[in-house]
Amino acid sequence: DYFSVGIGGSHSWLFNEKNTEFTLKGNAYFDRWNAIYPIELRPFSPGGNGLNSPLFNLYPLTGNTDYSPMFQPFSNVNRNSYSLGMGFSQILGKKLQASLALDVVYQNGLLSTPFQRVYFQDIEDSFLDGFHLADDVEQLPDTRIKTALGGRLHYYLNEYITLRSFYRYYKDDWDISAHTASLEAPIKVSQSFTIYPSYRYYWQSAANYFRPYNLHLSESEYYTSDFDLSGYSANQWGLGLGYADIFTRLNVLGFGLKSIDLKYYHYSRNIPFSSDILTLGISFTHS
Repeated sequence: DYFSVGIGGSHSWLFNEKNTEFTLKGNAYFDRWNAIYPIELRPFSPGGNGLNSPLFNLYPLTGNTDYSPMFQPFSNVNRNSYSLGMGFSQILGKKLQASLALDVVYQNGLLSTPFQRVYFQDIEDSFLDGFHLADDVEQLPDTRIKTALGGRLHYYLNEYITLRSFYRYYKDDWDISAHTASLEAPIKVSQSFTIYPSYRYYWQSAANYFRPYNLHLSESEYYTSDFDLSGYSANQWGLGLGYADIFTRLNVLGFGLKSIDLKYYHYSRNIPFSSDILTLGISFTHS
């Protein structure tokens, strides 16, 4: 339901015998939704037949039987995103490297998600076979400015362990602010195998337009119940195993095995949401 075309570029400058690097980058994305709306709202689109739709003949309508949602299809289904980023990296010593990055993103167009339902507490609820019918879809401003400032610090502890730390502060004009901090400590157990324990913490404030299920008012201009725009904190624990064969001793059909990376992550929020992620990456070379 989503089509995107992007273009971008970057340029880097090296100074101080290549110990200092400055990077400037820019990207633009031109997207278009194939807007898919909640099924109970589609009969109320222009040309639809409302409550006369066969959908409402399958089961009895209960609660408010005069179901008349505020829904109107979006007239503009395009979304454009423009970003500009700057990066600065400095080698501080034989064992220490630091970097800073600043990113600014401007978006305009359809920033609402067409299939996100919204319910109003000041409108009597309507149900179809016990299913709560939506009053509208998510409505959000058609512009957004996002800014992020972050830094990395990598420290070579010894020939077995490297510490990789990261912090980022994020702010946008929807009143979301966020902090991200992470630490990864690759442990080299042999010439070929490396273990990657990691931890990531995330916290954000809620957008101005967020309210939980059935707590919005119909007089509001903008509204969403998408918990990705709510205030929450999250933890992610990870463990990975990497195999590297720099000499590509193993060959399959002319392809040399270069590396294998297997990683597992457990992600959880302070709201009822969690996930387990398993990734596998294999790299080959061809001679």
